[in-house]
Amino acid sequence: MQKARLGILVLLILGTATISRVTARAQSFGGAFHPKKIVLVRKLPPVGHIDGSTFAINVTAPGIPYPDVAVNLKSTIESIIVSNDPRLRTVGPTEHPDAIINCQITSYTQPPPKITTQQGFSFGKKPAANQQMSQVTGMMAANFNAQDVRGRRSIAANTVTTKYDQEFTVQPPATAANTKPSLASILTSKIPTMPQTSQTTGANPGGKPSDQPDQPPTPVELKNWLIQSTAIDIASLLVNTSEQVTVNLAVGPGLDDANKLMDQKLWTRALEQLESMTPFPQPDADAYRIYELGVVNEALGYQAENFTSARKYLQEASIDYGKAIDAKPSEKYFLQPQTRIDTALAHYKTLGDQVAASQQKAAAVAAGPPPDALSNADVIAMVGAKLDQANILDTIKTASAVNFDLSAKGQIDLAKGNVNGQIIAAMKLKARGQ
Repeated sequence: MQKARLGILVLLILGTATISRVTARAQSFGGAFHPKKIVLVRKLPPVGHIDGSTFAINVTAPGIPYPDVAVNLKSTIESIIVSNDPRLRTVGPTEHPDAIINCQITSYTQPPPKITTQQGFSFGKKPAANQQMSQVTGMMAANFNAQDVRGRRSIAANTVTTKYDQEFTVQPPATAANTKPSLASILTSKIPTMPQTSQTTGANPGGKPSDQPDQPPTPVELKNWLIQSTAIDIASLLVNTSEQVTVNLAVGPGLDDANKLMDQKLWTRALEQLESMTPFPQPDADAYRIYELGVVNEALGYQAENFTSARKYLQEASIDYGKAIDAKPSEKYFLQPQTRIDTALAHYKTLGDQVAASQQKAAAVAAGPPPDALSNADVIAMVGAKLDQANILDTIKTASAVNFDLSAKGQIDLAKGNVNGQIIAAMKLKARGQ
C-alpha cells in the first residue's frame, strides 16, 4: 500500500513536471492550465460637459426584436451618469431639462453559440483528442447625441459599437464511462487556479460574462453585458468614468518576472523589465513581449496625472498592440484591446482638439486685433463718403479681420454716424463668424 501511494506521488510529480514543460515551450496566453489575467482601472475623461443640473434621456430601437433592450439601456445610462456626477439628476423631457440625450439602437444581434472543433491539449507523445469549442458572440450598435437645451448647442455625439466574442470548452455530458477520474484530471486537479476578479463599475455591479472565463454566459448575461458596455461608452463622453477591465497576460520564459511586477501594479518597473530584456529571436514569440509592453503602457496611461502623459502612453500602447498583431496575426487575444484603446485615444484626440482651439482663441485675444482690422470708425467713414451700401456690405463680409464695438454705446455711435440697421446687422454677423 505504501509503495502504491509512493508510485502515485511520483506520477503526480512527473505528470505536473510534464505539464509545466509542455506549457513552457513557448510564449502564449497559458491555455486552460495557466490562464493569467490582470485588472486595469480604465479611467476616461469626458469630451463634453452638461451645464446645469438636469438631463433627460430618450432611447429608441426601431426594428430591434428585443423590446427590453431600449428600456434597460436608458436606465443604465442614467445610473452611470448620476453615480459619476452627483450634481446631475434625471427628469422627464416635458420638465424642461438642461440637456437632452438621444440614443437610437441601430443594430442588435445575439446569435446561438457556434460549435467548432479544435486540437485538444496533448500529454506526452500521445496525440490529443479533438476538443469541441463553443463560440459565443453578440453585437450592439447605437447612435448617440447630447444637446444643450438652453444654449442650443451640441455637447457630444458619436456612434458606439460593442462586440462580444469568446470561446469556451464544451464539457461532455456526465455518463458512467466518463465519471471516473482520468490521469489528466488527477494531474490538473493538483494545479492551483488563479482567482478571477470581477469587472464592475459603480453602476454595473453585475459584472461581465468574462468574469468567469471557463463558463459561457447565459443569453441574459450576454444581453446585460452588451447593454452595460454600450451605456458605459456613451456615459463616458459626458462624465468622468472608471471601469475595471480584465486583461489577458502572456506567460512563458522571460515574461513571468514582468507579470509579477504587474501583479503588484509596479508598472514603471515592468516597463523597464520588458524593454531591457533581449527580444525573442522568433517574431511570433516576441509578439507576446510587445503585447505585454502594450498592457503596461495602457495601464500607465490610465493612471497618468495629466492629459499629455496619458495621451502619450495610450498612443504607445496602441502602437505596441499593432506591432504584436503584425508579428502574429493568428493570435486572437491580440485583437481584443484594439477597440478599448481606440476609444480611449478618441477621447484624448477630441480633448486635444478642444484644448488647441481654446489656446488659439486665447492667443488671438491676447495679441489683440491686427492693425488693419476693420473698425466702427472705418464703417462710419465709408457711410460719410456716400459709398453705396452694396460695397460697404461686401467690404464688411470679406474683411480679413474686424474690431467692431457692438455694445449698446457702440451701436448708438454708429447710428449717429448714419449707419443703418442692415449694415449694423452685417457687422454683427461678421463679428460672430470671426
